[in-house]
Amino acid sequence: MPSYLRNFKPEKLVRIIIIMLGLLALSSPAAAGIYTDELSDCLLTSTTEEDKLSMVRWMFTSMSLHPAVEELADVSSATRERTNKDMAELLVELLSDSCIRQTSAALQHEGSFALRTSFSVLGQVAAANLLSDPNVAAGLASLEQYISTDDLDRKLEIGQ
Repeated sequence: MPSYLRNFKPEKLVRIIIIMLGLLALSSPAAAGIYTDELSDCLLTSTTEEDKLSMVRWMFTSMSLHPAVEELADVSSATRERTNKDMAELLVELLSDSCIRQTSAALQHEGSFALRTSFSVLGQVAAANLLSDPNVAAGLASLEQYISTDDLDRKLEIGQ
């Protein structure tokens, strides 16, 4: 058994695994240039909490189209259309008003990669907002009831 596992109790390891599963949605974008960083900063400072919630709603309604989850989420066409419209308005406002100087510089110096990376950062913040909600955290933690810490302890030889 690796030495770094000896200090972990099975319950703590399960909690770490659950947190890591939640953080998969927050993977880091590729290295960005200075103009991309400035655009990312502007996007983050220019969005309100309501804007971030709109982004979460848009992400959810879009993800609900995936065949693996479409039967789990009943999102109407009208709701999807409304969230798409709200997100489009937010994007246009951010790019052509709130952050126009940073958008122009990033596109000129770093190309469309800057937009993808900057909005990836904004999406990560929105996803972190979603995952930090107490109800969502409790839902993620409910996975723990189906993991046998005794089996984990025995198989990983924790505490041995």
